[in-house]
Amino acid sequence: MIGILVDADLILEALINRTGLVEDFQEFLDEVHPLIHMHVTDVGWQKIYTYTSCLKNHQIADVVIDWLKDKIQICPVNLTILQQARFSPIQDFESAVEAVSASYYKLDAIVTHKYDNFAEITHQFWIWSAEELWVRANLESQFKATRYS
Repeated sequence: MIGILVDADLILEALINRTGLVEDFQEFLDEVHPLIHMHVTDVGWQKIYTYTSCLKNHQIADVVIDWLKDKIQICPVNLTILQQARFSPIQDFESAVEAVSASYYKLDAIVTHKYDNFAEITHQFWIWSAEELWVRANLESQFKATRYS
């Protein structure tokens, strides 16, 4: 099992379907690999919920939120996480909170489209793009298939 923290902005990019950024991740969300457990901070979740709620059709927003709840676990951000993020070498505070949360919850990787935000901590976790996550998920599937054949 691989635990990953997904940058909330990456999820938003997928939900609003911005061209050229996260096509693979959107497809990945549709078919989450059983060996990969996705997480997002509760602060990130609130951001996703807020933007999704701005959609014209609130019923669609509710469907999207329910769909995401089935796929992603929420990691609460607490005072300890915020204090550690404050002193993090990561310049972007939101990214620092995500990195500290990944460490606090003992996750293996962070998936983001803002790779440079995490350059100071690449020795602590895997920092993957959506494309790299997709490759990893495919490798896990192939490994599982050959292992049990």
